[in-house]
Amino acid sequence: MELRRISDWTTLVGARIELRQQGRPVCSGHVDAVTDDGAILWLVAPADKRRIYEKAEFYEAWAQEEQTGFHYRASLSPLNDH
Repeated sequence: MELRRISDWTTLVGARIELRQQGRPVCSGHVDAVTDDGAILWLVAPADKRRIYEKAEFYEAWAQEEQTGFHYRASLSPLNDH
């Protein structure tokens, strides 16, 4: 499966994602937590500590559906709103 940009970060808790900044891969890992408004997420990378990322800094979350019943809003274009 190919990765898709996820515009609604509130749905990503527990998901494995690739984080990109302005289209360039930054890191990947599991989403540990997300703020209620979906503007900030905490990511745990396999060989790194838990880190915080903000949409306002042009980060994008990219993911694929890994399990049945896990759904989130994805966009096909990286040009959509952050």
